Parts: sequence; structure tokens; C-alpha cells
Amino acid sequence: MNRRHFLTLAAATAAATVRNTRAEAPPSAPTLTFGLLTDVQYADADPAGERHYRASIPKLKAAVEDLAAAKPAFTVHLGDFIDRDFGSFAKVLPLLEPLGQPVRHLLGNHDYAVADADKCRVPALLGMPHDYYMFSSPGLRVLMLDTTDLAPYKYPKGSAEETAATAALKRLSATGAASATPWNGGLSTTQLTWLGRELAAATAASERVILCGHHPVLPADAHQLWNAAAVIDLIDRHPCVIAWFNGHNHAGAEQERNGVPYLTFKSVVHRPDTTAYSLVSLTRDRLIITGHGREASRTFPLRPTP
Repeated sequence: MNRRHFLTLAAATAAATVRNTRAEAPPSAPTLTFGLLTDVQYADADPAGERHYRASIPKLKAAVEDLAAAKPAFTVHLGDFIDRDFGSFAKVLPLLEPLGQPVRHLLGNHDYAVADADKCRVPALLGMPHDYYMFSSPGLRVLMLDTTDLAPYKYPKGSAEETAATAALKRLSATGAASATPWNGGLSTTQLTWLGRELAAATAASERVILCGHHPVLPADAHQLWNAAAVIDLIDRHPCVIAWFNGHNHAGAEQERNGVPYLTFKSVVHRPDTTAYSLVSLTRDRLIITGHGREASRTFPLRPTP
């Protein structure tokens, strides 16, 4: 499949999935535009169901070329950059270089499908300053959360952290929660405390906040963050939060709560010849998602901030 055919297919798919545009008046000029991808999930492996691992490379190359032409301020990847094998990172990380702008990563469950000895190396290899961290643009604070923080697969077998995470999963499973699956995860108490401090600081600085994680907070389904209720409580109490972005559920999903859109973006790895990526723009009063390939385009009004 040549690039012209690929882009034509991607554009046609995007046009067919444009939906959910709420505002009728034309938006004001964007104050910030950035790129967004999730679940590239590359592996040198044969397809499994709808996961076409090797096909992620041409799709990522095409997405990077288009995003680079748009000159975003930065690009975020919402986890699961690979599917297995620590060496897979070396195959896909160089493909991001033509963007010419920072790429901000966070951690997904498949990023830890590597040997125990390599697990501690993943965040640094992805250029992350910490497993969870903050970066900012004028008037906006982006919090990159680690939803694998409380998950057995993140830690070497037999470690204290793996034992504690396994116990947490067992307790959740006893409640009958649909999200009590070994591929999900949660935020530690330490990270929740950090998140609360960051939201308070953003409120004091009159900044808007976008929260990014790999696992969804809403809707409540089998993909949901283990301690989603604690995160929702923090978001409800801090009007500075304007959106939650995540990957993990390759089909995508969407829910609003108290004026905050909780958006699950679709995966790159799903389907062999159709991509999925977005440009995200902020205006004075709107959040605009311009989707490509399987990803939908939509516009959300921003909820008022104090």
C-alpha cells in the first residue's frame, strides 16, 4: 500500500467518523495545538485478532509526517508504545524524530511486557523525568499520570511492590468489579497525593489542566482504572481540570461528567491499513479534537474555571 492510498483511506475514514460537534458558532483561534497518539503497540510479531503489530510502523511514519506538517507544540503518546520485547523500543522511537518537537510519553501495561531486569529502564528510555510528571504551556498544565503504578506486571516477580499490587488486585476482585483484571492498574496513595497538590497549584496559578493516563477513569467498564472513584473525586473538586485523555481500550469511548470530557482515544495497532491519531486544539472556550483515520473529530465547550 503506497502512501497516497494510505492517506486517502485515512482521510475518508476521518470524514465518515466526524461527529459530536456541539457548538454552532465558529471557534476562536487556537491558543495551543498538540498531537496525540496512543497504543502504537509495535512488536515484530504476527497479527493477533485485530492487532496488527508490524503494521504499526508504516502507520506511525505516516502519522508523524502529517503531524509534523501541522507543527504542533508537542505530541503526547498515551501508553503501550510497544507490545513486547525491550528491543522493540529501538525500532519505533527513532520514527518520532521527524516531529521536531517534544514527545511526551506515559506508561501502559504492554510497555512492561519485557524482561524483569528491563522494567526499571522503561521510563528513562521513553525520556520521562519520572513515572508520573507535569509539563506546562502558557495557561495550561498537563499531568502525565502513571496508571500502572499499582499493578503487578510493572514490577519484578517476587518484589515487595509486585506482592502489594497482587494483593490489591485480589481485594478488588473480591468486590466483583469488572475492572479487576490483570491488565488494568491504579494510582498509588503517593501519586494521588501528588495529583491533589498539582491540581491545587494549578488552581492557585489560574491554569487549566488536562489529565493524561493510559487507563480510563470513565466510562465504568472492564478497562477502567482500579481506583477511578478516588480520581473522579479529585477532578470533581478541582474545576481547573478541563479533560481526561487515555488509551488502553482500542475501540475508544467517551463520557462527560460535570462538564469534563473523559476521552478514550483509539489505538494505532488496531486494523492493518487504517491509522488513528489526532490534533488537539484549545481555544479560549473550546477543546477541539481533529481526528484522523479511525479517530473521531469532535468539539467540547470548556467548563468555566475559577
